[in-house]
Formats: sequence, structure tokens, C-alpha cells
Amino acid sequence: MNRRVRVAPELTGPAGLVLAAAAEIAGDLDPQLWRDQAVLLAVEKAWQAGDMVTVGALAGGYDALLLYVPAESGGALTLQPIGNAERRHRGAFSTPAVYADSLARRAIPALPADGRTPTVVDPACGAGNLLRAALARLLSLDVPPEEAIWALHGVDADPVAASLARSALAADLSLAGRPTEPAELEHRIVAGDGLSGATPNQAAAGAGLTWHEAFPAVLDVEGAEPEPVTGWRGGFDVIVANPPWERLKVHARDWGGAIPVGLRDHRAGTARALRDAGRHPLTGAGELNAYLPFVETCWRLLAPEGRAALLVPAGIASDRSAARLLEALCNAGSLGRLHLIEPRGPIFAGVSGRVGVAVVELRGGPAAAKEPTQAEVAVGLAGPDQPPGERSWQLPAHLLRVLNPNTATAPLFASATDATIVTEAHRRTPVLLRRDPLTAVPSSDPWQLRLVTPLHMTRDARHFRSAPGEGLVPLWEAKHCAMLDPKGGSTTAPRYWVPMELVRERYGDLCDRGWLAGYRNVSTTVAPRTLLPTPLPVVAVGNSLPLISAERLPLLLAALSTLPVDYLLRQKHAGANVNFFKLEQVPVPPPEAYDQPSPWSDGTIAQWVLNRFARAVVWSGELDGLAAELRTSGVELPGPLSAEEVALARAELDAAHAVLLGFDRIELVHLIGTFTALRRQDEMRHGGWVTAERLLRAYDRLKAE
Repeated sequence: MNRRVRVAPELTGPAGLVLAAAAEIAGDLDPQLWRDQAVLLAVEKAWQAGDMVTVGALAGGYDALLLYVPAESGGALTLQPIGNAERRHRGAFSTPAVYADSLARRAIPALPADGRTPTVVDPACGAGNLLRAALARLLSLDVPPEEAIWALHGVDADPVAASLARSALAADLSLAGRPTEPAELEHRIVAGDGLSGATPNQAAAGAGLTWHEAFPAVLDVEGAEPEPVTGWRGGFDVIVANPPWERLKVHARDWGGAIPVGLRDHRAGTARALRDAGRHPLTGAGELNAYLPFVETCWRLLAPEGRAALLVPAGIASDRSAARLLEALCNAGSLGRLHLIEPRGPIFAGVSGRVGVAVVELRGGPAAAKEPTQAEVAVGLAGPDQPPGERSWQLPAHLLRVLNPNTATAPLFASATDATIVTEAHRRTPVLLRRDPLTAVPSSDPWQLRLVTPLHMTRDARHFRSAPGEGLVPLWEAKHCAMLDPKGGSTTAPRYWVPMELVRERYGDLCDRGWLAGYRNVSTTVAPRTLLPTPLPVVAVGNSLPLISAERLPLLLAALSTLPVDYLLRQKHAGANVNFFKLEQVPVPPPEAYDQPSPWSDGTIAQWVLNRFARAVVWSGELDGLAAELRTSGVELPGPLSAEEVALARAELDAAHAVLLGFDRIELVHLIGTFTALRRQDEMRHGGWVTAERLLRAYDRLKAE
């Protein structure tokens, strides 16, 4: 065909080659199919020309190419942007070279002692970036290319990506001195769904890959110990993977309305297969995210002495959905390293730089008979090759249930010092609410705690009104609040008003108290404060401000507002949401600890704390219900206070809870030093680290009395 081709300046290189190839194809195709055929044709033409470097470049740019489709425009053929939906649908986020090289070195630190070439697989290989890095690693260890070719295996659900991976690997092998045709890799780089399909122990629950039939020389080895769940016999020596990170349940809001055709049905079928087949007993339940079943699959594919290096979301450490898998890996002695990376910029093109990642190293599959070992954990690394240094600490399997007894999620210590301090705090002080690990029923609830999700900003939006009116109350959101200050947020005026009858219907018994309490559930560990509780008037409350209820609520609110408790929460928090399950597992002195005689005044510790709490709250007339409750407890509200007086009261609360939690002064200095953003905020506002100075002075006074 003879078409005029127009290439935008930013679309040179592989995109220009694909556009030129598209011009040779009849344009009456579905745009996605047209683009796919053009990609394959561009690779074929580069291969025929002997341009192996361009073949590799086309494979490396595949994820970016999925952002466009060919289109006729103004009498010329162009590539039109179509958004990120198709790229997400295919899970095509190429692993950047620095991460791919790091994973390859971690998974292949050296060749096996017997000198043989290890078998390598990527179960979600895409266009082959990680397999190419593994090949380069093998070649750097002096594996001859004629042997390396037989080591490589890969699977991807996208047949176009699998074809590109074959071509790119063949090009790399040819450049290394072993002329290779893509067809030679057809039986080892295959298209298929690596998560579903039959195993020796399970019938197929979906149209997926039958691993032991696809790779019998690796997974159907006579005499090998079978993997307990799947029955695979053998295993790969090396696994490298950056699996898809998408939730299988499709929500229109996540896709901006641009849901690829057939995606809902496809993902629903995949989810059913994962739940029904029994291949993923540790991750095949709940609202599934694809990366977790892939991690479980990698573990089960691993040989007894094999090694894996995986790039996954940071949530593998702290999400409840990952907890069973993480605990099983620790108990089996298979978790070698867990490094959490907080990048200074985006890792994947088009993905927010705020998305943290984890590098997970596994050592040996489930069939290996190993004693539980300690995994090396490091949090807050800037990149995959940053030496962890003092950030690293050891995680023994039993510590998961000590530090997070309800969920067994991993703690997120920034150093070995944090690990020691927090572990001892957990041994001294019970968590806020302990649940039975099997039934999730509360087994120890000294505060009589209730955590209540209030109105949902999307599902309940039909009840919202844009102006005040009779029978309506304002809707409070997290942005309206600050620490112990219901009106101290970045926004003061409500956006919506809600019928009071709906508020009483949803959390009416809480309203009977005459005031509410909540906390901002959107916060990070790099913010000045992570846990921001506040009293509230009786109003409607949005879901960014979960509600707290307890028998002795003012006392609990005082405890939750302190820096020591905030510090303990941070050790189990990643991402943006301060979930209920994280708050429940924070060590907080039980109510009876406050009923002891106060060493700092007449009366009890509770009376001393509530008097400081009354001075720490930013009062308004709308908090009359809280004021009345405090008076009933014998606490009188102070008159108007200066900001310095409020800050001093909060420092005394902080110091008292450092004492109640058993922190010594050295530990307290370390604790306050971890609030680096709070320090920067203080230095900008006051010219010094005044919060730390007040806290340490108050602590010294209390310890001296």
C-alpha cells in the first residue's frame, strides 16, 4: 500500500518503524489488531535486514507502543494516543534496565557448584526484558551462548509479547555469537496464562498453561520430590519476574471509563479459576490482585535449591491479602530478602512515582526441607542496588505474630534499632485489639473498641446536598481536620450536607454520646504525622475520616494523639491508607494502666492525662458534648490558650506515653528523630526542632518525679 506517513517528533525510533509497517497493512482492521500486526511486521523486517539491535529496541519499547494505534488523519497515517487501558490490560510495563539487571544478579549470584547451566524462567515475561537480563548475566558468568539458549523459558498471556520475547532473545544470542532463529525458542517461550491450567494435582479450572506438559524436562522429572500443592516434580533453578499488578475485579473508576472490550469477563473468569482450582491456597481468595498469585506460582515453580528475584508492589509487606503467603514463605525458610524501595521518581513510564516497590528474593521452593530462617528486610531504599547498610534488619518467622498478631503482616522498620525498640514495646504492651488469627473474632479488647466506616463518598453520594437546609448536617472530611482539631485542616467549609436521619441510621448510637471521634485515614510515613485523631461534633462524616468508639474514648483519643503511638503505627504502615487492621495492632497502654496512682500529681494517671488532653484539644462550641463528658470525669476545660500552651500540653502527653510504653531516653531520642518531615516543618516555622525539645524536657521532668 502507498500511504503518506506522518511521525510526530516524539514518536521516532521503534514507533516510527511500527508506523511505517502499519502503512503496508490494510487499514480496515480493528485498531488494536492493526497496531499488533504492525509491531510484528516491523520486527520481521528488522530481522530480515539483520538489524538485531532494532529487534531488541522494538521489544524494549513494546509497552510504550501499546499507548498508540495507527489512524488516518488529514490524509496521512499517524499514531494516535489511546490512553493506558490496553497497556494495563496486557500488563505491559517493561522492567527498567537497572531493575532488570539487579534482579538477574540477585537470582544468579553465581553458577551452581556442579558447573551446570541453571534453568531460568519468567512466568509473566512480556516482551522479554527480564529474560534478556538473565541471559546477559549467564553470558557474563562465562556460560557459552550455545548452552544459555537451552536455559531460557518464558510464559506470557499476550501472544504478541511472547513473539517479541523470542525475537529479542534470538537477536541477543546472535549478537553473542550463536546465530539463533526465533523459531528455536518457540517451545520454551510460549503464550499462555501462567496462573490457571491443570497441574498433576488439580484439574484445569481455566484455559491456562499446563506447566508440566509445556516444560516436562523441568517440571516432570522422574524421582524428584513433588511440590506439595501442585504436584510438579523438579523446578526451575532461577526465576525472575515482574508480574502484572492489576486487581482482577474491574472497577470503572479505575479505568476512567475506558475499559478494554471483554476485560470484565476475562478477569472474572481468571478470578474464578484462581479461587476454584486450589493451585493458590495462600493467595486465591478475596479481591485478588494478580501479582500475589504470581508470587505464589513462582515459589511453587522453584527448585529445592533454586533462587528467585521478583519485583512487586510494596504492599506485599503490609497488605492483609499478602499476609498468608508472607508467613508461609518465612515459616518455610524461603524468604531470603525483602527490600522495599521508595523511588525518587517514577519507575515505570506513566506510573506515579509515589508507587513503592519491593524486591523479593526467594531461596528454595516448598518441596525443600528447610528450617525457618531469618529474612533480611530493608525499608526506604532509593534503588535496587543501594546497599542496605544500617537499614537492614533480620525478620525471624515467629516475629510476624509478635508484631502483627492479627494479620502476620510484616513490620516496616527503617533500621535494626527500630526493630529492637518496637519488638520490645510489643512484648511489654498489648495491642489495641487482638483477634483470633483463625476466626478474626476479638480475643482481647480492653478498650471495648469499635472502628466504624462512616458514609461512602461514592455509594452514598445520592444523599448529599450542596447547600444547608432543614434537617441537614454538614459532611466532615479528612481535609477539614488536624490533630485534635476538627477545624484545623486545609479546608474549613463543608462541601455537602446530609440528612441527620441518615447519620443516625448509619452510626446513631455513636451520636448519642453527644460527640464523635475519628482519624484521618489517608496519610504516609513521610508526612509530618501519620496518625491524626480528632474529636468531632455530631455531623455526617465521609469515609476518609473513620470513626472510633470506646468506653473511655477521651482517654483513648489522648493516647492515639501522641508521638510514641504514632511512631509504633508507622512501623506497620505503607502506602496511603491507615487501615483499621493497622490501627488495631498498635501497642497502646490498656485502660487499667491509667488507673494507677499518678507519680506526677495527686489522683490517677488517667486524671493527669485527661487534664492535659483538655488543654491539647483545639476547642469550639460545637464540642460541648466532649466538654460535658470531661467535666463528668472531674476535668475542667481551661480558658483560651496560646498555641505554645497547647503545644506544651501535647508534649506532656507525648512524654507520659513514652513512660507508659516503657521507652528510655535514648529510645525516645531515636523515636523523635524518625519524624524527619516534622523536624523540617518545625525548622521552617520556628527556626529549630522545638517539638523534640519540648518532648525531651517534659520527659525529663516526668522521669525525675
